[in-house]
Amino acid sequence: MLDEVLSKELKSDEIQSMNEQDVEKVVSTFKRLRYKYKDKIHDAEIKVYSEIADSLFEMRLIKAIEGKEIKESFDSWQNEAMGKMRELYVNYLTGAYVTVNGKIFCEVKSDLSVDGITLTQGDYVMLSVKRAFSLWLAGYVEPCLIASMK
Repeated sequence: MLDEVLSKELKSDEIQSMNEQDVEKVVSTFKRLRYKYKDKIHDAEIKVYSEIADSLFEMRLIKAIEGKEIKESFDSWQNEAMGKMRELYVNYLTGAYVTVNGKIFCEVKSDLSVDGITLTQGDYVMLSVKRAFSLWLAGYVEPCLIASMK
């Protein structure tokens, strides 16, 4: 299955759809293989399929970076992640965010605890770029744009 999908992915400019049921069948097959066998032959087989899965990920990621949309696929979440990563990167480097010493000023959108401090919706916090990205992706914060501060 993975080799078939990779082959289709390589032949097309568009991202191929992979439905959750088919992916779950593949995952289930490999889980059974991992649980049932522990020898050099099966380890080599798993290694080959891991390399195929890695190549498939890279192909789909490259297409997502190029702006191709993943529709109705088990990994359609890549669109959101790549879009937000691109937006944060561009806005940070072009000075669109409120920043101090490499940290981004963010509005808290959902209650959370950061470094033992409880923050509630509507609070503001300074976060490293990495933490701001991960919390923004998870829906906990929103980086503040300079334009929105006027």
